[in-house]
Amino acid sequence: MNYQNQKHSQNNFTRGSQIFAHQMRMLGQGSINVLTIGLIFTVVWLMWRTYQKLSLVSLYYFIIERYVGLKLAIGEHFYPIDQIGIKFYYLEQKAWVYRNAEEFVYKFWHVTPHSHNINQFGQFLLHSAWQEGIITFTVSMFTAIIFFMYRGKKAVIQDKIRGADFVEAGILAKMLYKNNQAANICFSGLPLVRNSERRHILITGTTGSGKTNMLNELLPQIRKEHGRAIIVDLTGSFTDRFFDPKCDKLLNPLQDGTEHWLPWNDCHEIWDFNDIASSFSNYNPKLDDFFAKSAELVLAEGLRLYQDSKDIRKLINTILYAK
Repeated sequence: MNYQNQKHSQNNFTRGSQIFAHQMRMLGQGSINVLTIGLIFTVVWLMWRTYQKLSLVSLYYFIIERYVGLKLAIGEHFYPIDQIGIKFYYLEQKAWVYRNAEEFVYKFWHVTPHSHNINQFGQFLLHSAWQEGIITFTVSMFTAIIFFMYRGKKAVIQDKIRGADFVEAGILAKMLYKNNQAANICFSGLPLVRNSERRHILITGTTGSGKTNMLNELLPQIRKEHGRAIIVDLTGSFTDRFFDPKCDKLLNPLQDGTEHWLPWNDCHEIWDFNDIASSFSNYNPKLDDFFAKSAELVLAEGLRLYQDSKDIRKLINTILYAK
């Protein structure tokens, strides 16, 4: 026993550690996905803002200006400054032109409007771009988290294709009353569906599960609704508890207050004796129960024997004590 408990505890530890490790891996993958989405949206946003703030023409001449500045910084050690020039494609003239390097730098920053555009973009990078990037990154992350949580919840709740929904008894009762579909007959506060009272109801369960209690709850409601019921009382408990001689009819030849019913009342042809006997037997042709079939045949012959006198007590004594 101690070995089994120890092994069971070990299995629980192993199972729990594996589940925890798997959840941590999934959490890591989810976090990476959220960060990736945040970075992608941030880069896309900054690219869009750059496109709004910076002219492509200004960027083109700014790149040339940076190259000219580098050429001046290196070339002044080898050549006179006035001999250093740059050949580039002039967009306005749509032709290749040659300009003095120092003159090109001066005109870029002090004459052309491109310098103003570059300065504005630089101020944007220094003061606004990082703030917008943080805001975009944060909003994108929270949006991704909410989206993943929604997808996870939706994945757990599978789409209904067909069949019934399983809900708690209290919720089902509220649904029936809300839709005006609740019948007057209830089981522990759960009503039946209206107009389904006379359909088949299966009450199943092991000994002590409450089958008899459900019937004890059902019968008073049927009487209250002035309904009718046929009760096969094998033990006599329902008769003792619910029988009312003022309105109920009892079909038991061996009990006082019964209606004058006898099994011979339903026997009009020779084969009817076998039918009546089979209704008292639990014979199953698939099992081929010899004793059940024999009891059925004995009862049928007894019914035939006393069909003239219709004496139920002689019939029972003959069946029980005849050798």
